[in-house]
Amino acid sequence: MKDVKNRDLRSYGWNFAMGLLHGIFYNGGIAFSNVSTVLPVFLDNFTTSKILIGLSSSLMGPLGGIGSALPQLITAHKIESRARKKPFLIAAIIVRALCWGALALITYFFALSHPILVVFSFFFFITLFTFMGGVAAIPFFDIWGKTIPSNLRGRFFGYRQLGGGLMAVGAGWIVKNILSNKAIDFPNNYSLLFFLCFIFISISYLALGSVKEPINEVYERRLPFSDFLKKSFRIFKLDHNFRRFIIVQIIVGSGSLAMPFYVLYARNVLKMELGMVGIFLSVQMAGGMISNIIWAHLSDFKGNKLVIVLTSLIGFLIPLMALLIPVRHPALFILIFAAVGVFINGRNIGSTNFLLDIAPAKDRPTYIGLKGTLALPIVIFPIIGGVITQYFSYETLFIITTILTVGGFIVSCTLKEPRRLNQ
Repeated sequence: MKDVKNRDLRSYGWNFAMGLLHGIFYNGGIAFSNVSTVLPVFLDNFTTSKILIGLSSSLMGPLGGIGSALPQLITAHKIESRARKKPFLIAAIIVRALCWGALALITYFFALSHPILVVFSFFFFITLFTFMGGVAAIPFFDIWGKTIPSNLRGRFFGYRQLGGGLMAVGAGWIVKNILSNKAIDFPNNYSLLFFLCFIFISISYLALGSVKEPINEVYERRLPFSDFLKKSFRIFKLDHNFRRFIIVQIIVGSGSLAMPFYVLYARNVLKMELGMVGIFLSVQMAGGMISNIIWAHLSDFKGNKLVIVLTSLIGFLIPLMALLIPVRHPALFILIFAAVGVFINGRNIGSTNFLLDIAPAKDRPTYIGLKGTLALPIVIFPIIGGVITQYFSYETLFIITTILTVGGFIVSCTLKEPRRLNQ
């Protein structure tokens, strides 16, 4: 019995360490292709369409992507009755890493001679990347739900984002130097950024692939998909706290209406230099990194409802600040990106841990899949934001976003802390 306990402790220590390495290198790597800063400016080289730029954020947004939402319930159905879910995770992350390597090569060789091919490839690979992210999400969160105790998850995810934030701040400095370096012209600058993204993400996935999956009790047989859907929506109907949680996710997620357009507003209206994209990225990552210490503590010791409420409050302050910052003081716009980093990281910690606290162990894949699928409206918001910006103005976009996110904050206050319900 003692040997089993020691083995479990060693497995927990290994998984915790590999989980941290994965989070650090993944968050650092994805910063080179940040969807709020780097990708909108990359697409701006090919098109003036704000709708297309909004589509890119819908496909791979900081609050979720269309591709990631689509496969989640199907994946949950396939793996719910499987004791080992890691093979699905491994297959998905291999494809995800290769997407950035392929995009780096296509950008390098064809951006000048065949720009339409590059734009098409860009949308194809970010869709594939997020689709496989949806496949990976179910085993990923199920494994951490089995591995990390509830009162340690805040620090686990917080430390992942803290370390990743440190690396991402460095990535922002590299982005600034690459984009402002006249010797590295277009498209070599973006090709290099995508290649760095590929390298860092590949390292992170080597760590994730080495995690030892615990084996827990599962359902003995897999339900037919129609019965699985009935069970899923019965959960949504009967679990009132879970249903309210999904509603909060959608309304607060309306902040993604404006998310890809802050950087374009800074470039096109405030006339800030291209190199400021790297500064914005570093500030966003630094804001998220510093806030992780607070979010992790609140999550573990105060509960995840409080984290969701506070991030919802920050979520509506962001577009409000964009409206109030005077055009003659553009440097103050840096505050927007600091707040975006605080908001995204806090939202990730609060919503992930709230969901894992709500979900019963056997039904965890179903809850995760339901959350990913039912939050699909979030990923449509950036396209709507692109339409508003294209046909009205940035200011109109910021006003609408502020009004909607105020509603999200109000509804978030009605959530019930799951740990108290389980006591």
